[in-house]
Amino acid sequence: TDIQLKHTQTQLDKLKKTNIFNMTFHIWHSGHFGTINDLRLGRLPGVPVEWNEINAAWGQAILLLHSLANQLNIRLERYKLVPFGNQSYIEVLGEKKKDLPLFGNGGLKFFWNTKFDHAMVAFLDCLQQFKVYVEKSGNGGFNLPYRFFCRI
Repeated sequence: TDIQLKHTQTQLDKLKKTNIFNMTFHIWHSGHFGTINDLRLGRLPGVPVEWNEINAAWGQAILLLHSLANQLNIRLERYKLVPFGNQSYIEVLGEKKKDLPLFGNGGLKFFWNTKFDHAMVAFLDCLQQFKVYVEKSGNGGFNLPYRFFCRI
């Protein structure tokens, strides 16, 4: 009937306007911490955050950037993002078996291992590449809300 068709068309119009990335990845902050889906992306001496939460947050962040890059057919240079939940990592292109883990477990051994630090820098490099690509393509006046610069 006409009423059902009109209702269905209204629902379809709503779905067409829905941004799946906004629905899936809620980016915000909680105090001094950036958050993604209410998971904190770090820790402070006075505010300990469990590594499971930090690892899950990095997993969400890498999944988002990977998905956005794939959506726009962006080929990142130097790195390959590997979303793998709370054990996500970044593969260094051109170097055999060089993976940079975006997860940790704390402990004394963790502080002597700089791969996590290198992984965060690699993530920012990938984000910078994404930003430059989108800005150059003139995709709707895209701008990240905060300025940053990553020099590799």
